[in-house]
Amino acid sequence: MGRLSIVVLFTPELARQREFYEKSLGMSPATSVARWVQFGTRDAALALRALETGEKPRIELGFDVNSLDGRLSQLAARGVKPAGTLEESPDCRIARLADPEGNVIQLVERRKPTAAGAWPRLSHAIVNAQAFDACAHFYHDALGFKIAKEREHWMEFDTGNARLTLHAWRDADGLPLSPDQRVAFALMDDDLDAWADELRGRGVRFATTPTEEELGRMAEVEDADGWFVVLRGPSPEVPIEESLAEDYADEEGTRIEQIRKTADVEPGARPGFGSRKLARKKIERVATKGFDALQRTRDADRGGFSPSGGSGGASRPFTPRPEGSRPFTPRPEGSRPFTPRPEGSRPFTPRPEGSRPFTPRPEGSRPFTPRPDRPPRPEGARPFTPREDRPRPDGPRPYPPRSDRPSGGTGPRPYTPRPDAPRPGGPPRREGGSGPRPGGPRPGGPREGGPPRGPRRDER
Repeated sequence: MGRLSIVVLFTPELARQREFYEKSLGMSPATSVARWVQFGTRDAALALRALETGEKPRIELGFDVNSLDGRLSQLAARGVKPAGTLEESPDCRIARLADPEGNVIQLVERRKPTAAGAWPRLSHAIVNAQAFDACAHFYHDALGFKIAKEREHWMEFDTGNARLTLHAWRDADGLPLSPDQRVAFALMDDDLDAWADELRGRGVRFATTPTEEELGRMAEVEDADGWFVVLRGPSPEVPIEESLAEDYADEEGTRIEQIRKTADVEPGARPGFGSRKLARKKIERVATKGFDALQRTRDADRGGFSPSGGSGGASRPFTPRPEGSRPFTPRPEGSRPFTPRPEGSRPFTPRPEGSRPFTPRPEGSRPFTPRPDRPPRPEGARPFTPREDRPRPDGPRPYPPRSDRPSGGTGPRPYTPRPDAPRPGGPPRREGGSGPRPGGPRPGGPREGGPPRGPRRDER
């Protein structure tokens, strides 16, 4: 697709419009015939064309093509049909198309080149679109315009020195009043403030005074038909970070490709750009890459990159973890914050594999107090083993359970009378276990050199 070559204002008041642009804005006509006036603007032409009585004013954008018939065949294969009939003149052939919002686009096959003007420069044609996604498809996929720049709510196409810019209607805050009209254009001067002072001296009233906007310094005036004309100063200087980032930026995340991916996933759905956060992330990624590139360039002059960021201090070098070490586990929320050990304290010794895991003390228990007088264990000493886990040398002692004991091993043991069998090595037991001891009192009396004996069993 060719360059943006002309912006045509169709007006029912040709004389009034010519007076405004010629006398108020100070522009000089390059061509003037009965129903046509063309001004000597640079990069693209600005022309006035008279309308028949009763027709409404409109603005049409013209783009040069090498072969009009070949271009129309390509557009027909893409499902785009011309609006109306072809217009022929001694200078050119013109076919008209309508974008998704009804704005008229001219395809111009010139038979002789147009003379370029000197001042002012027609820098941009602006389409303020409500159906932003559909218009992006039309200008990029159908007409074949390449994307030169894009931001969150606007897209600029490469159409020669004069650029076509697509704005989202609801987000076009870069131009204060031009979103009130579907198509606008911008005239550029190297010194906008001086031009504005000159226009005020001619009695021109500004809709918006020169202010800094997203695309640079801008102002707006209103012509005889009520169109808002954007007056611009030089484009703002691109930061060095962004200029360096252009070499590292890729086009994988462009919005047009996001539209195609959306259409592939949902063929029947209306194409869209998706979340605007994708575009914002792309801008941040490009700016970050540019800053990194600038940092590497500066650090190369200083002898290399220093990650410490301090004033000449060397930072601790990075030491990778050894193979097989415990992976990093983030602390849960609400846990005790990390407290570094004081200098000179005992170094941390990891527990051996298979050792008893650490069990935290219950709440309210006595805090642990180390014993300062406990000597350290000598090397080679027997490790501590808890009693319940300590093995006996001759094996565990068997404990034969008794059948007459209640289950569970709790409670008093029931009384079992002794059998009447004679005791080995002594007299038989007395019946009932009471009465005087046979043989009389025990000889020897009380013990000598000790406490007296207690009462005998038969005396109790």
